Amino acid sequence: MADNKNAQTRVATVLHRMSEMVAEDARYAELFAHDLSTMLDTIQANKGFGEKGEYDPRGNATQGSFSLNHIEGVDDACPHGNPTTHDCELRIQHGVCAGCGRQAVYPK
Repeated sequence: MADNKNAQTRVATVLHRMSEMVAEDARYAELFAHDLSTMLDTIQANKGFGEKGEYDPRGNATQGSFSLNHIEGVDDACPHGNPTTHDCELRIQHGVCAGCGRQAVYPK
């Protein structure tokens, strides 16, 4: 029997569960945000996301400065202003801004 209980399986499982928790209750996002931000900053400082931070999940560091308060594809400027949870349903369909066609991931 193969041992599928390796670090990759464990990390993927925990991150998936945390993602589900955040999707179901925004309070978990607030609970996880500080420590997650610190962890990601440490990984980036140790070049864990590439030599120049190009693989940082918050955004490609060669294209700008990103953090949990500014996520590439979520908080980038759109000519139609910063989306809110309320107006996203009106402007965003399948990850594309209905106003300008810019691809983005906005909250529902």
